Amino acid sequence: MRALVFHGNLQYAEIPKAEIPKVIEKAYLPVLNELLKAEVPFGLNVTGYTLGLLSEEVLSLIRDGIETGLIEIIGTSYTHAILPLLPLDRVEAQVVRDREIKEELFGVSPRGFWLPELAYDPIIPAILRDNGYEYLFADGEAMLLSNHLNSVVKPIKPLYPHLIKAQRGEGNVYLNYLLGLRELKKAIGLAFGGKVTLKAVKDIEAVPVWVAINTAVMLGIGRFPLMSPKKVAGWLREKDDVLLYGTDIEFIGYRDLAGRRMDVKGLLELLEELGTEPCLPSRMRHSGKELYLRTSSWAPDKSLRIWTEDGGNARLNMLTPSAKGELAFLAENSDARGWEPLPERRLDAFRAIYKSWRGEE
Repeated sequence: MRALVFHGNLQYAEIPKAEIPKVIEKAYLPVLNELLKAEVPFGLNVTGYTLGLLSEEVLSLIRDGIETGLIEIIGTSYTHAILPLLPLDRVEAQVVRDREIKEELFGVSPRGFWLPELAYDPIIPAILRDNGYEYLFADGEAMLLSNHLNSVVKPIKPLYPHLIKAQRGEGNVYLNYLLGLRELKKAIGLAFGGKVTLKAVKDIEAVPVWVAINTAVMLGIGRFPLMSPKKVAGWLREKDDVLLYGTDIEFIGYRDLAGRRMDVKGLLELLEELGTEPCLPSRMRHSGKELYLRTSSWAPDKSLRIWTEDGGNARLNMLTPSAKGELAFLAENSDARGWEPLPERRLDAFRAIYKSWRGEE
């Protein structure tokens, strides 16, 4: 049994706000329409804030998918906040607001929770359990690399460094890409199937999200050199009880990956090559594994450094706790601190902090 999860966030750090209608037209509508038409079940993780920006046409499609049992709604933080960077009362506020909106819009209570950027610490499962969640999604590679808890003593090295270099355009791009494909296939070999139980403040089941599998699927449906849906299906044929795709819906139809555009038809072709119908994420089997997961994210080094070490990020993180009320949610939005945030996204958070400080709403 394999599963699909699509993550939607229209506060995306690298997408201009003026492009939101285009994102909905090029990604949200075709992906939902094609998957529902093909009767493919999938998990849908859209932030509560994003739901307020979607058209009634998209919301209607989601409701149809829920009613037919094809869509499993998944919870997340309301404004895609990086939860380990927040005080505990704000973690719970983000969790509660997102859940309330989904219950109001769709009449369902999510059972699974998507950690934004898969950023995790061992107290978050307790807050999720307190608020009715049964399982979460966490980075599979971080699970493999949690045997040493102090990243200062022993930093984590990326499993496919040459592919990361190729993506960044560093060195001989084609050579790094070829070497990266070998590393990627080896990393896929490390992925295990099934849910795990995370030993935490309150234990919780977790679905591993394997970045290597995500990446291979994107390369295949994007038909990158030496890759195709058929090739990736061959790589993944022996991998059962895994997420085939667990990342941004915007990558399918709207956002390029290294100049190539993926579409939902390529994903359907991959599913046909695998000869399997996906299951809803909650129905994935348990692997029998129990483990401790270190504080981590799905960044290449599994750390939180991307959202903390930059000067602008550090300033935002310091000032954000001073924001109150509705403005606090906008100040906490992770995409002001994203991988490559646009100035307008970063300014949204700074403005929210300033307005809150001045007592403006």
